[in-house]
Amino acid sequence: MDEDQGCVVVFFGGPSREHDVSLRSGAAVVRGLQEAGFPALPVRVTRQGAFQFPPLEDLGAQAEVLALPEALARIRGERPVCAFPALHGVFGEDGRIQALCDWMGLPCVGADVAGSSAALDKVFAKALFRTAGIPTPAFRVLETAGTPPSREWDAVVADLGLPFVAKVPREGSSFGVHLVRDRSAWQAIPWGEGDGRWLLERYHAGREFTVPVLEDPETGAPKPLPVIEIRVASHAFFDTESKYDPRLAQEICPAPIPEALSRILQDLGVRAHRALALAGFSRTDFLVDEDGPWALETNTIPGLTEVSLFPKAAAVAGISFPDLMRRLVRGAIRRHRGSAGC
Repeated sequence: MDEDQGCVVVFFGGPSREHDVSLRSGAAVVRGLQEAGFPALPVRVTRQGAFQFPPLEDLGAQAEVLALPEALARIRGERPVCAFPALHGVFGEDGRIQALCDWMGLPCVGADVAGSSAALDKVFAKALFRTAGIPTPAFRVLETAGTPPSREWDAVVADLGLPFVAKVPREGSSFGVHLVRDRSAWQAIPWGEGDGRWLLERYHAGREFTVPVLEDPETGAPKPLPVIEIRVASHAFFDTESKYDPRLAQEICPAPIPEALSRILQDLGVRAHRALALAGFSRTDFLVDEDGPWALETNTIPGLTEVSLFPKAAAVAGISFPDLMRRLVRGAIRRHRGSAGC
């Protein structure tokens, strides 16, 4: 299969709470692929999980809604050489779209089913971090069955201290993240969210950083891009609001830190990428306080607009957005050939 002889399917949208962000990532990926010389086939996934094929010239245009069998037939008819999921959160980063690509025998940019599922679930990811010796905040898992816990408060505070962080394990973009400063904040948490599990994590007040990792398209070796520091103006952490309002956060790349700290963070970013068995690219978030760096989570499909964190770091490293698209697609095709024994 020659990547110069077919189109790249771009999935964007999706049923997750990151639908609108994914629309912007998908539009940027479609433009970047075209600038890199790849014909693109945009596939917009609705909030209900159906599929649409909008025209290239207007990705927001109305289009016929197709169920999965009809959508797969349409995709196969285009004979694509690769799929590029620009879907964030559940459905896009949890392995489901990757499994669909596997069934089609289609190379897929980014992590496979296992890596995607492990990374999106913060409980699994933190367990793997610990196994790999990657420092991560102390945590415990609380099963609530959707009902507010009452008797656990004293034990949690004794274990994690105040404040602590409560997180829905399988969400992205800081959805379902709550900073718990007191019992009233604990009682106000919407415990019915998620799958009945909550990750409770010790809070570290420090500087926030993120480390993008990009694999060499020819060898698959993961290499860190420049470290980015995230400075939040008025919020306690880089929450959903501050992620998407440029007035609320400052993103500095390369981070103004000593070279020794930069190397430590970059090494941890690559180790996280490997510990989670990821592929293509990833971005791991860290906090750094007086006790050192702490890995928080790893994103397997980082934001991909031209102003998102990952493309920003790539640009500082001298990698243009079209070149980033080219590297990701060629790396996915190489991995697929290797797994197929070609």
